[in-house]
Amino acid sequence: MKIEKLGPYRIERQIGKGGMGAVYTATYEGTGAAAGTRVAVKALAPQLAMAEGFRERFEAEIESLKKLRHEGIVRLYGYGEQEGLLFYSMELVEGTSLEEEINKGRRFGWRETLQIGIQVCRALKHAHDHGIVHRDIKPANLLLTKDNRIKIADFGIARLFGGNQLTTAGGVLGTADYMSPEQADGRPNTEKCDQYSLGGVMYALLAGRPPFRAKTMPEMLQLQRFAEAEPVRRYAPETPEQLDRLIQQLLSKEPDNRFPNVLVLGRHMEAMEKALSRPVADSADAELEIDWPTNPAKPGVTAPLGKDVTHSGTDQVILHVEPATNPPIDLYGAPTIAQPQEPVVAPSAVTSTQTAGSTPQPRGTRFTTVDEDARRRQMQEEHESQWVVIARWSALLLLVGGLAWFGWRLSRPASDDELFAKITTTIEKEGEEDLRLIETDLTNFMQRFPDDPRASELAVYVDQLEFQRLQRKARTRSRIAGAKGVGPIEQLYLAGLAIVETDPSRAAAMLADLIDLYDPLGVTIDGQVATGNDRSALTEEDRRWLVLARQELAKLDAQTTEEAEQQLPAVKERLAAAEIVARNRPEQAKRMYRAIIRLYGKEPWAAAEVAQARKLLDEMETTETE
Repeated sequence: MKIEKLGPYRIERQIGKGGMGAVYTATYEGTGAAAGTRVAVKALAPQLAMAEGFRERFEAEIESLKKLRHEGIVRLYGYGEQEGLLFYSMELVEGTSLEEEINKGRRFGWRETLQIGIQVCRALKHAHDHGIVHRDIKPANLLLTKDNRIKIADFGIARLFGGNQLTTAGGVLGTADYMSPEQADGRPNTEKCDQYSLGGVMYALLAGRPPFRAKTMPEMLQLQRFAEAEPVRRYAPETPEQLDRLIQQLLSKEPDNRFPNVLVLGRHMEAMEKALSRPVADSADAELEIDWPTNPAKPGVTAPLGKDVTHSGTDQVILHVEPATNPPIDLYGAPTIAQPQEPVVAPSAVTSTQTAGSTPQPRGTRFTTVDEDARRRQMQEEHESQWVVIARWSALLLLVGGLAWFGWRLSRPASDDELFAKITTTIEKEGEEDLRLIETDLTNFMQRFPDDPRASELAVYVDQLEFQRLQRKARTRSRIAGAKGVGPIEQLYLAGLAIVETDPSRAAAMLADLIDLYDPLGVTIDGQVATGNDRSALTEEDRRWLVLARQELAKLDAQTTEEAEQQLPAVKERLAAAEIVARNRPEQAKRMYRAIIRLYGKEPWAAAEVAQARKLLDEMETTETE
C-alpha cells in the first residue's frame, strides 16, 4: 500500500526499509514557522502494533526519548497514529552514514576515529545519564553530517524491543556484527554494552571491516561471546599501539574490564588524541602517558564531557540520513539481526525482527508534536496552579489547626479512664517483662486517683516495678567481680545470677539452696513479702532478695522444662540406638554412651538417661574385664 500522507506530513519517497517498518522523507504541511520543513518519518510495520505490550512500550520509549536533548542525538519532532499505523517524525540529516563511507572503501585515520569516538561518547553520556542505553551502536546508526559532526540514529529502538531479552517474536535484537557478549548471551544489558559496540565501530573505521566475520547468525553470536578479535593494527598498521590497546579493552568479553563509564572513556580518548598529536620530538619512541581522572564520574552523573554541548531544541529519537545514493547490498557479508537475507536499502534503516500477527483494525488518526506536548503540559500546569495554591493553603490551615488541637491535648491532663486504658493496653500488647513502659502513667494514676477502685488493681504493678528495678540493680552488681558491702543473702543471689547464662543448672541449684536455707517456710511465695506472724530475723531487704531468687528460679525451671521437652526425646532415641548397636558393635556403642554422659551429665532433666548410660557402659566394661 502506497502511503501518501501521515498526520500533517506529505510523504515524498521511501529511503529505507526494514523489519520494523519503512522510513520516508516528508514535508510538514502545517502552519507556522515549521511549515514546509522536511523531515524523516518512520512508519512502523502494522503487525508490530499488534504485538503484546508493544503500544505501551512504544509510548513509554517516546516519553524516555523526550528527555534526550543533545546535538549528537537526532531530534524527535512528533509521533502519532493513522488508521492503526504508528509513526513518528524526526530530524532529517543531510549527509551519509559511517556504513556508507566504509562501504565506499573509505578508511578512517586514527585521529578521525578518535574524534568520532569522542563525539559518540558525549552523546552516549547524555543518554546514559537519563537511564537510556542504545543497545545497537553500529556504523549505520552513526550519521556524518556535512560539517563532519556525528549524530546517533535509532536511539532507543533496541531498548524499546529488547529489554534484557535477545529475542522477540522469533528474532534477535540488535546487530550481530557489533553486539556485545552480554547481549548475545542473554545477560542484563548495561551502558557497557554500548562501549563494546563503539569499540567494534572504531575497529571497522580503521580496518574497513568489523572485528568478526561469520556466515550464519549463530556463528556470529558465538564469536561475539567467546572469540578474541585480531589486533586492528593487522589491518591498519598506522594505528597507534595505544589506540589498538584501547579498542581491545572496549572489546573485552567481561563488562568489568571495560571503562567505568563513557565519561571516563571519552576523557581518555581526548587525552590520547592530544598526546598522539604532539610533535615527534616530544613523543617518538616514548610510552604514551594518559592523565586519568582523579575521581572518575560514576554512571548517571551529568558532569560535562569535554565540550559536551546540550541541544536547546526539542527531544530526539531516531535519526535518518537522506542519502545521496543507495548503498550496496550487505556491507560485511555477516548477517544482521533485522533482515539476514534482505539488502540494506537505506543507511539508517532500523534493524529488527518481523513480528507475527494480523493487520490491526483502524484506530483513527492522532498526532502530537513535541512542542505541542510541552505547551499542553505548561497550560495544564498553569491551569492547575491555582488549585495547587488553594490546596497548599488548605493544607497549611489543617496543619495549624492540627497543631493547635495537639497542643491542647498535650496541655490537658489525661483523665483516669484514659490513663487506665493506656496502662492496660500497653500491658496487653507488651507483656509484664518490662513495666518501665507504663511507669510514668502508673505513677500519674496512683498519685492523682488514689481513691479510684481500680487503684488496688494497679498496685500489683507498683510492687512488680520495684522488684524489676531491684533485679536490674542486682544484675548490674553481679557483673562487677568482688562486689563488697552486701549481705549474705544478696551475695548468694548475685553469685547464682552471675552463672545463669553459662551454667543454668548450677545457678538453679544455688538459688534453690538459698531459698531452702533462708526461707524454708515460704514466707515470700508469690512475690509477697510476709509480715505480721513472720518472726524470722530477715530484714525487709533480705525478703526482697528472696522474692527475686524465687522469681529467677521459676524462670530457670520453666527454661529447663522447655529444654527437656525439646531435647529429651532425642536423648532417649540415641540411648535406645546405642543399646541396639551394642549387640554387634560394642566399641561404637560405648562411644555413644560416653557422649551422652559428657553432653548431658550436668542437665537435671536428663539425669535418668545419663544414669542409664553409665550403667550400661559399666556393664559392658565389666564384661570385657571378666
